[in-house]
Amino acid sequence: MHKKSLIPFKIETLDPMGQGVSKIGEQITFIAKTLPGEEGDAEVARKRKQVQFANLIKVTQPSSIREKSPCPHFWQCSGCHYLHTSYENELNFKKESLGKIFRDWPGQLIDLHPAPRRVDYRNRVQLHYDLNANKLGFHKSQSTKIIEVPSCLLPLGPIREQIKNLYQNESWIKLASRTGEKEGHVELYLKDNEVSLAWNKSYAEGGFTQVYSEMNELMKAWIPQQFHKDSYEVLDLFGGNGNISSSLKYKKRFVVDYYNKPTEAEFLSQDLFHENAVATVKSALNFVPNLLIFDPPRSGVKNLEEWTQAFNPETILYVSCDPHTLARDLKSLGNKYKLEKLNLFDFFPSTFHFETVAILSRAY
Repeated sequence: MHKKSLIPFKIETLDPMGQGVSKIGEQITFIAKTLPGEEGDAEVARKRKQVQFANLIKVTQPSSIREKSPCPHFWQCSGCHYLHTSYENELNFKKESLGKIFRDWPGQLIDLHPAPRRVDYRNRVQLHYDLNANKLGFHKSQSTKIIEVPSCLLPLGPIREQIKNLYQNESWIKLASRTGEKEGHVELYLKDNEVSLAWNKSYAEGGFTQVYSEMNELMKAWIPQQFHKDSYEVLDLFGGNGNISSSLKYKKRFVVDYYNKPTEAEFLSQDLFHENAVATVKSALNFVPNLLIFDPPRSGVKNLEEWTQAFNPETILYVSCDPHTLARDLKSLGNKYKLEKLNLFDFFPSTFHFETVAILSRAY
């Protein structure tokens, strides 16, 4: 039997992914499910240059803010990151993380928007399956192995019930076998009070929506309060169905997204990562926008400066699910725009993820 090779740790801080950072010895070690000040033993899972990643084995000196996780899968599952402490502490860690990322913007205040519930919120969940291993669930921490999660707390009630049904008598095996693929995934999506199952389809097969509907509505209610004029001429990029811009008062609006139907009057279907995207969108417009909205995927908008040069908007509203790419993109604007507001909306409680909303004004 393989004997675990343990290393000691002492956690100094948490990284942006919610992992504890230990600096004992020559290598920095990242350990999930730990908290600042904690000591104990961990097992190294993988190494990369001067850093290594380890799995928690034992805490010998627990933090005073450590709590028992309400989820029975937490210690093996890679889906949640903060269920070993309170929600208040989770929010503090997230706000601190965002502050570090934007430390080059001195004096920048971060407004925090907590979620109404920490669990029981996701309207969409993706489970992996492996017919050879006879497993359905999420990936285990630091591994590609699948752990079963029949009692996952994050999905909304109807999805939780459907997950239990899949596990009951292993009914998922029959459904997965029909796909002809030994390995794959199934996405459960609650829409119009019905749960649909999409096997081995692309993400958000049933149409993209934010996974936390109530937080999305909270953000949509907050945004119009920041824009008081009714004369905005809006260009909404990566706009989906116009989710964000629909809440604004506007004189004109044009929404662009790869998944939009090109037949709709104020919508354009366009791959915004294509090298000719700026020119294509500009030629399709019949007005000069004074408000640009960006809501890109995690990769961000590397050519943000090109978009602003093309339209020279008075105001930019940038909604980001990755604060690192947001900070990178905003730096490309130099002194041309001033960061007016930075807001953290907790769209993904219990995990290290969150949405950041930045509002910038043109510097004159």
